Formats: sequence, C-alpha cells, structure tokens
Amino acid sequence: MTAPGELSDILLSTGPRVADAVGEALHGHPAYLPIRRAAGPMFGGRGETCTRLIGLVLTGEPLPADDLARFRDLGVLAARQAIPLPVLSEVWDLALAAAARTCWAVAPPGRFAEMAELTAHAAKLAIGAREACIQGYAEAPRAGGASRPLRRLLAETLIDGAPAGVIAEAAGVRLAPGYLVLLCEAPASDAAWERASERLDGWDGVLYSGDLSGLIVLLPAGEPPCADARAESRAAEFTASLAAWTRGPVHAAQAQRRGLAGIPEALEEASRVLTAVKAIPDGEDRPYRADELLVELAILEQPAIRGRLAAVLQPLDAGTDLRRTLEVLLACNLDRERAARELWIHRRTLHYRLDRIRDLSGVDPSSARGIQLFRAALTSARLGRLEREGRRAEETSLPPPLSA
Repeated sequence: MTAPGELSDILLSTGPRVADAVGEALHGHPAYLPIRRAAGPMFGGRGETCTRLIGLVLTGEPLPADDLARFRDLGVLAARQAIPLPVLSEVWDLALAAAARTCWAVAPPGRFAEMAELTAHAAKLAIGAREACIQGYAEAPRAGGASRPLRRLLAETLIDGAPAGVIAEAAGVRLAPGYLVLLCEAPASDAAWERASERLDGWDGVLYSGDLSGLIVLLPAGEPPCADARAESRAAEFTASLAAWTRGPVHAAQAQRRGLAGIPEALEEASRVLTAVKAIPDGEDRPYRADELLVELAILEQPAIRGRLAAVLQPLDAGTDLRRTLEVLLACNLDRERAARELWIHRRTLHYRLDRIRDLSGVDPSSARGIQLFRAALTSARLGRLEREGRRAEETSLPPPLSA
C-alpha cells in the first residue's frame, strides 16, 4: 500500500502539528512530563518523532526491528521513572487519538477511503509498538525476579487488557485460564493493609493492585459459566478478614468473564456492583455478584424510576429520624429489638415511628411490599448521594485549564 503523493506529502508535513496536538492533549496529565522526557529522544525532537511515525504508517510495512527496539526502550525508561502501566496506557491512547484527529483534519476532501486504510494500518502498528513498550517495561525490573513490584505490574497489565505473557514469565507466575475479579473498599489502616497484603502474597497465583481505598484482587479460577468454588471461597474469606482487621464496613463485589481478555469487562461489572453495594442499607461484609443485586442495578440505570422512588421518601422529611429508622431496621435484617437498641430508643418508640412512616407516606413498612419499596427508595437516594460526592471529587481533582 502506497498513499498517493499528494496525501503523503500533506501528512508528512503535518508532523510538527501532530506533535503540538499530542502535547496539548496531554497537557496537565500527571504523567505528561516524565513521558515527554522518555519519548522525546526516540527519533530526535517531538516533531521529528511524529514525522518519522507518520512515515512508517505510509510505507504500509510492519515496524522495523530498530523501531520496535526504540519502543522497548521507551517502556524501560517509563518503568525506571515509576510511571504505572495503566497511566502509560492511558497516555498512549490520548496521544494516538490526538494524532489521528489531526491527520484526518488536514486530509483533502474525497480521500476518505485512503485515510481509512491508513488509519487501519496505523492501528496495527500501534498494537505492535504497544507490545514492544510493555515488553521493555517488564524487562526493566527483571532483576527483582518474582518480586512484589513485578507481580503488581502483572496484575495491572491484566486489568488493563494488555498482553501479559512477557511480564508473567519475568515474574515467575503461571497465568491461570481465567480470574475471578474481587473489588474491595475498606477504611484506611496501615496495620490492616500490612496483614491484607501478607495474606494475598501468601496465596499462590493470586495477583492484586491498589490499596484499601480501592483494591483489585485477581483470584485464579476456572472458565465460566462454571463457578470456581475455591476462588469464591477465598474472596469471601479475604473480605471477612479485611472487615475484622479494619474494624469497619467493607464493601466488596466480584465478577468473572471468560479468559484473560475478559478481565477488564469483569472489573467494569464489579465496579457497577460495588456502587450498588455501597448504596444498599443492609449491605454485609462479603462480596456481592451482579445476579444478587439485579433490582439495585436496574435502579442505577433508570433515572425516571429513581425520581419516583425519591418521591416515596419525601413525605418522611416531615418527621424526625424516620429515614434513619428505616435504614437501621433494614441493616438489622428487620429485627425490631436489635434496631431499637441500635437507635437507642424504646421498642414502643420504634413502633410509633413505623406507624408515623405509614401515615406520612401511605406505605406500610410492616408489609413485605412496603419494606421492599422503602429499601429500593433508600438505595436510590444513596446512589444519588454517591454520584454527587463522586462528581465533587472529580471536579476538585481536575487539572488547571490550558490558559493557566
């Protein structure tokens, strides 16, 4: 494949412009400066690097060995600067998207077919370059053998959906056919984290990444749809231990998809389930699966239903601690005596509050239908609160605008 001279000349002359677009796309990213230091000298300056890469796409040939070696060197430099692999992958995708947009913007009208062909070839080259980069990243800390950093790198590579064979070999880990993904959130505690990491390191073949604020554990498992009893037992055992070590609420979710390629999708499902787990008023310190929270996940995806559920709780604001009373009652598995103790009130006061809830809302919390409706409404309200908190946290963490 050779692009016509006019299109080739236009794209080759766009190298400096592509470099500027990539720099603008990455500006403000926490890994921008270290990656710029690592990638800058690949083929010369940034403009020369982009021109060289565009030229490689235009040839229609595979990447030469020398160029693959340069991408391996880029991975080595990134590892030495302690850039996490998911961050490196994110920057990679941002740079590719910015380069593609710029090239398409300068292409003459009517050259759609040729640009589509070049874009497809660029995607193939990007896959080979990314694999070479990951290989270099894995080889950089090879001296550590089967050390904890390499095993963590292996977990992050699988979570990212990138090829992991080279890193597994370097870490001395035999990859399982599939993995059960366990996602946990627990109160921060140095002592608890030390015990948790010790437990995970002691289990053969188990990989993990993150910390107590967001821990991802990969437990070796067989292929679905058959459940792997050992992996699920370990997930439950670890979650219960974590609750004991932290002495606080632990939220956990688990999911599995077929093969290693299904790990990112399983993590995405576990993340949705974890959001629902944090919202249910009667959550337990154990891992939940999606099929246990179908109602909650449906609420999560239905804004109109959530609005109607919010209306169910609104009349309770006319009373004192009525929402809190329902939450505690559900958390106590509808045990009224235990709920009264948790609320520090007499049992007759609890009965009075439940009657008040019925009178204000028109829904009887003593009936099966009523308590199910209130549980769904409370879950919906908590989901909304979690979303607002997440948006505020995201806004406070945004980088400054380019003009700054």
